[in-house]
Amino acid sequence: MRVFVALLVFVAAAIAGSSTSTAKGPQLVLAYAGDRGGSLDVYAGTMGNVSSRRLTSSQNDEFSPSWSPDGRRIAYRMNARRADTSDIWVMRADGSGKRNLTRTPRVAEWSPAFSPDGRRIAYFSLAAGGDVWVMRADGAGRRNVTGNGGLNEYPTWSPDGRSLAFNSHRDGQFEIYSAASTGARQRNLTRNPAKDQWPSWSPDGRLIAFMSDRGGNEDVFVMLADGTGVRNLTRTSDLDESHPAWTPDGGLTFSRHGETGPVALWILDVDDAASAVRIDTSIEPVFVFAWKPR
Repeated sequence: MRVFVALLVFVAAAIAGSSTSTAKGPQLVLAYAGDRGGSLDVYAGTMGNVSSRRLTSSQNDEFSPSWSPDGRRIAYRMNARRADTSDIWVMRADGSGKRNLTRTPRVAEWSPAFSPDGRRIAYFSLAAGGDVWVMRADGAGRRNVTGNGGLNEYPTWSPDGRSLAFNSHRDGQFEIYSAASTGARQRNLTRNPAKDQWPSWSPDGRLIAFMSDRGGNEDVFVMLADGTGVRNLTRTSDLDESHPAWTPDGGLTFSRHGETGPVALWILDVDDAASAVRIDTSIEPVFVFAWKPR
């Protein structure tokens, strides 16, 4: 908690303009609309200067980044505009060595997530109707984990690498499910008629954050990893929050936007929802972002 309090202090200083580009803050990778014809690119930067380094620059849309646990690689989604499909790519942390891992011109894949040991990548594929798949980090050994074609997407790993959480539409609405990394013991954690999406497992393994519109608009919730103890952290009636992502120190970041205006990036302490602070005011992130592991 002491480290996270220091992080909030750093955020406040950055917003006030007392901090410029610095290596002291946690590094953040995010995607947002660039100025090259409105395409999306992956950028890397430190807190207070998140747009400092552009890592992708093709005419396609590149976004949805995921850091490898050693911080040396980034997996991401590339949408091929002319082919109307997407693949999972990987690159070095400096943007070099880009490589297509899936190479499926007729099937779309997205939402890659490195496993905690860096050996595997979980991702969504439409190959069998919409499932979570797992492959080795080099793209080999692909395996359908969920196996029911129920639009199972946006996987997140438990810190021990034994389990996955993901959202699924198999019940007629989006719910948060968990399963063993092999696909066994699939279980509905939310069981709510609302839309529940974008799960994110906390670094200590206790909590899963997710977005839900059960209150009428989109808010960020947390629950225990077994689905109990659900709490609404944002409770904003005129704003929407989504795409939660944990910092390495246990803070929770999320995107916030209204009907008009830019999408803003915020951070809070899950034990003190009133601690929410806006951490970027200079660019317009597009929802999906990821913190570099320490």
